[in-house]
Amino acid sequence: MSRSLLFASLFCLLVADVRIVLSGEPLSTRSVENFLFDKMMEINMNMKKVLERLDKLESEKEQQKSDNSRLNTPGQRVLLVSELEQDGWKMVFRASSSNGQNVYNAWTKGVGVSSYKPKSMARSYSDHYRNRIVSNWANIGVKYVKYAYYENNQEVAYVIFNGAGSNINSWFDKRRVISSSYTDLTATRSFNLFSIAGDYRPRSGERRFIINSHYGGCAVDQGHMVISEEERPNNLCNWDNHPKYPQFLYSKINTIDYWSRRMFGRADYMAIFIKS
Repeated sequence: MSRSLLFASLFCLLVADVRIVLSGEPLSTRSVENFLFDKMMEINMNMKKVLERLDKLESEKEQQKSDNSRLNTPGQRVLLVSELEQDGWKMVFRASSSNGQNVYNAWTKGVGVSSYKPKSMARSYSDHYRNRIVSNWANIGVKYVKYAYYENNQEVAYVIFNGAGSNINSWFDKRRVISSSYTDLTATRSFNLFSIAGDYRPRSGERRFIINSHYGGCAVDQGHMVISEEERPNNLCNWDNHPKYPQFLYSKINTIDYWSRRMFGRADYMAIFIKS
């Protein structure tokens, strides 16, 4: 539905309601004014909801066009989502770095997400994607969960978890680790932080989906993977400072690394897959 057609439809509904009221018992001027005010407020609320939905659909349509354009670009090797979904895996979430949207809220609450499933891992700054089945996690028989980072159309880091009996947050736990791209990221290693909620401090930092082994002052903080959500008035450490947010930071060596070295990678995407 076009916006002009939407406005015309809402105006017709208002006129129809006014005619019904005027055709009944005589009303005082104040009663008519109150009726018109209430009806206009109702229409305004409905219009906001419809316009938000139209904006979301237009955004998803543009993203689909962008995906199709990238797939048709000659000479460019694009990593397809269908390739990542082999062997029974299903991508249920994908977050985009540097798009200004909070990943934690998108995953846990579905805030600002798109239901359009991307076709590839070609670079874009689209809305975070979240499959509706995530909200029904407990009833879809999740057996395994894969958490992975992608950069330049390549998988650069991953962890596979035992997802049986989990909820949307509890699968991300060191005790559930089955395998990883890091040789030292195992279920028996000690971590000071390993959770989706991570390390949240309203004025000084928001580190989510964190896999971290040691805090001892910024210079000696060590970890494997973390999402730096957004800039704060007093960021905890220098490695929390980035030009844009969110950022998906990962150790580029085969093991844990010191964040303060700033030799970490910044992935384009974070994705979550499930296998039932």
